[in-house]
Amino acid sequence: MPAGVAANVKVATMSNRSDEESKRATELIEQLQLQHLNVESGLYSVVRVSDVEVEASDGISPASNAIYLMLSRTYPRNYVQWLYSDDYHVLIEGGPADYYLFHDDGRAEHIVMGRDLSAGQHMMVASPGGTAKAIVLHDDAEFLLVGSVLSPAWSPQRAKIGGAADFINKYLGAAPWATPETLRELIGPNYGATVGATGETLNIILDESGQIIWQEMQLTEKQLRIEMQRFASTHPDQPLRVKVMPGSPEALLQRIKAIAAQSHVALATHP
Repeated sequence: MPAGVAANVKVATMSNRSDEESKRATELIEQLQLQHLNVESGLYSVVRVSDVEVEASDGISPASNAIYLMLSRTYPRNYVQWLYSDDYHVLIEGGPADYYLFHDDGRAEHIVMGRDLSAGQHMMVASPGGTAKAIVLHDDAEFLLVGSVLSPAWSPQRAKIGGAADFINKYLGAAPWATPETLRELIGPNYGATVGATGETLNIILDESGQIIWQEMQLTEKQLRIEMQRFASTHPDQPLRVKVMPGSPEALLQRIKAIAAQSHVALATHP
């Protein structure tokens, strides 16, 4: 067991928390323009998607992308998710928080993100590609802010959020803390279903808050452009279906149409 890992790890419960954000967390949320992360939970903003291209298993991909990720009193957990990509988290401010890593070979690992190195905490956590993980903010922490760099870049086709009995059975007893109750809590509200990595053909929803949604996950306009270019090469004669929700900003739809035209993709919009 690595340094700083306690055998009696206890997952923080929502009832132990106040949902009132601290002044510093509120400042960071506003200044970094953080928004809620669908399904997996937490707060995030995309900093950059690389212009460098690499060959991934599913085709050409940006070499990396970088985001801010925050856990806070309102959103103290990032629920179990599997990523195709390597994911490097670097502590910027706040903490501590518990990282639970679930390796493909059945190993489970617990790492504390924080600045108390003498207590075995880490200021960087690396999740190898093909690993699932969950993050839980400590009860006495106001927030955790990290920089996250994924390589190759994130895509809903390279992420899978959720889990069920097969996940629990695979990791049950893999570490002293890996009890049925803890594993179930780390999956959270996504137990019994998964989203992402479905091989589903690109189709998007424009919601009333101005978000672009595919497979229940948010896309930036640059990420959508990349997915559209891949769609144009794999489905050259097929229109992209776009569901426009009531109240969706008209300006967003017009920008999507411009991206589609530049990507040589026809749109089929419907309410």
